[in-house]
Amino acid sequence: MNPYPLSHTAEQLMARSREIAGIDLVDEEVVEPLTVLVRALNTEARLDAEGARAYEAKFLRLLVNRLRMQRDFRAHPEIAEQELAGPLVIMGVARSGTTKLQKVLAASGDFNFLTFWQNFNWASISGVPGEPVETRIAEADEFCRWYEERSPETKLGHQFQALEPEEEGPLSEGCFIAPSFVGYAEMPSYAAWMGARPRSIFFNFLRDVLKYLQWQGLAVPGRPWLLKSPNYNGHEPTIRAIFPAARFVVANRSPIETLASMCKLVSCFRQAYGQPNVDNALIVEGNYRSMAAHLANRAAYPELPILDLRFRDIVGALPQTIERVYAHAGAALTPSSRERMLAWNDANAMHRLGEFKYSLADAGLEEAVIRQRMAGYFELLERLETAA
Repeated sequence: MNPYPLSHTAEQLMARSREIAGIDLVDEEVVEPLTVLVRALNTEARLDAEGARAYEAKFLRLLVNRLRMQRDFRAHPEIAEQELAGPLVIMGVARSGTTKLQKVLAASGDFNFLTFWQNFNWASISGVPGEPVETRIAEADEFCRWYEERSPETKLGHQFQALEPEEEGPLSEGCFIAPSFVGYAEMPSYAAWMGARPRSIFFNFLRDVLKYLQWQGLAVPGRPWLLKSPNYNGHEPTIRAIFPAARFVVANRSPIETLASMCKLVSCFRQAYGQPNVDNALIVEGNYRSMAAHLANRAAYPELPILDLRFRDIVGALPQTIERVYAHAGAALTPSSRERMLAWNDANAMHRLGEFKYSLADAGLEEAVIRQRMAGYFELLERLETAA
């Protein structure tokens, strides 16, 4: 039992969100997942008092954003008619260079992308396109500063900044069926419940949010979207079903490096909410399954448009890597775009905030077991080395 349970039930949180938003809609889709989450937090997670408060604030923010979005889709059905270009989807094992690649490409000026604040507060407050967004940004910035204060080591592995590009993990929480919830608290019952739900729920939600942001004037119509998340491994056919023009850029790195780093980062994530302990076996098992699904999809759908990049390509041969990505995306690479990307890279050297230290031993992982469980992926890594 969590010594600091939430002070509101799911029903009370939903009622309070309607008061805050001033929108009298009952969000039926969220009743079950929110109920499962609240129960899991109260019975399984080990939050401290501040962590429980922060989780309630998170739920209220997400619920309010959902209500505002539903209000605007009802009032403006033309939002659903927005056309989305792309997307170019960056994915791969966590800790393989996906964040660096996302931020480099975002610096080009050639893509629409989600900043942290847009993930955090995607919905319009007023329901009027072109509204001032300072309040939405300020709320996200306050959260980023709170997070760094609560878990200062997190920034060495993944820094949250309101105005910087951010993967869709924070946004995925808006459909309340999201792996990132498990990243912040130990909730095996929610993880099991979530695993039985189709991932298409999130990708449909993501599609609608991107259209909504374009309608708000926060993205350029016709400019391809840049998406990114390690959680997309194994969901390639679903993504293509919802985003038919999606093309994939897969970052690849040895799991001997990535799994230990990921376990350390999850511990940092949970520190902010009061409990850094992680069942690494469960976290790693999820990675084994998602990689197996990814490899199975590659075999079953050889036509999937995938560009494989090695970690060393991303960190050590960036100019050539940029050219390969643009060719894969069918996009023209201009000298000015190249210059902006390389300038970002020069200004954001690896470990500039300090080294993120981790080890297999600290994570309780064994190299032999990893090699056995991910043998198919190691074969892919060997093929990439041979082809280089």
